[in-house]
Amino acid sequence: MNLTEKLKTYIRNDCDMDMVGIAPASALDGEPEGHRPTELLPGAKCVIVFGRCLADGVVQAAFRALEDKNIPAQSTYAAYGHDLAPNFLLVNDSFNIAQYIEDMFGAVAMPVPFGVQQSTVWDNVPAPLFTDPYAQGMPLDVGKAAMAAGLGEFGWSNRFLTREYGPRQLISAVITTLELECDAPYSGEQLCRPEECGVCSALCPTHAIPPAGGPSKTKSAAGKSVEVCDLSVNSCIVASMAYRPQFQGRAPVPNLIEGDSPSDEELRSAFSKKPLNGLSVEHYPRYFCERCLLYCPVGEWKKRFRETGLSSFDPESISFDG
Repeated sequence: MNLTEKLKTYIRNDCDMDMVGIAPASALDGEPEGHRPTELLPGAKCVIVFGRCLADGVVQAAFRALEDKNIPAQSTYAAYGHDLAPNFLLVNDSFNIAQYIEDMFGAVAMPVPFGVQQSTVWDNVPAPLFTDPYAQGMPLDVGKAAMAAGLGEFGWSNRFLTREYGPRQLISAVITTLELECDAPYSGEQLCRPEECGVCSALCPTHAIPPAGGPSKTKSAAGKSVEVCDLSVNSCIVASMAYRPQFQGRAPVPNLIEGDSPSDEELRSAFSKKPLNGLSVEHYPRYFCERCLLYCPVGEWKKRFRETGLSSFDPESISFDG
């Protein structure tokens, strides 16, 4: 077993990860200044990306809240699909992996902050991490690193997708000066075909995700490019942060924004009036929508959730009663 396989085996088995891939640090040389691996860690050679899938029981808890109006079930998704798992499990695992590399191989390793509680800076108000990690104060776009490391590719919604789980996994990364064998970018079957699917745009309650053929942009890493929608971040925030009562979860929320496309100033004003949420680790939680993650058919959604009776939604119908 060579060094690369030894490290991957440790990450899979000892750290209980469902996926691991390695990208060359140069794969993200095209990122904005200050966000390139070699700027974050001088002498960086590789970016190791790893992650865990969300348990089906955690995902279906969100279905209970959306489809059955069983709002208390939302706490399971909040804790294990959004707040606690990214912030404690992956943050600790990233630290342990970095320490293992330094102790075992004598290289330098930098864990990359990930998760909602790691977000310390934003342009206007907190937004879902997938909409723009750099606007959330993240040092690295871990999704792009994951694509370069061969784990998957971005979907039309801007969510990172894997063949096995769709968007329903949590990923993190460690940058290192260790020389490793790198994986090729994902080159399998195209995971997202918005012109044939359209679930994410059809279910988006504030029309943040345009339909196929609408405004788009490109996400690129390691020579691979994927077309994604030009997501309306402000519209996404209205639903994900519950700026109207229709999106509220376990605690009532005031009606702070009427329309679906608020300006930055309208968002700032609404955020200043938003009450602190004492029921969540993140006091201004962003998990009140999540439809583009929950209902994306990639990752055997139909087999996991429709055929098991865990969800009443049929992706082929492109209809939703929530």
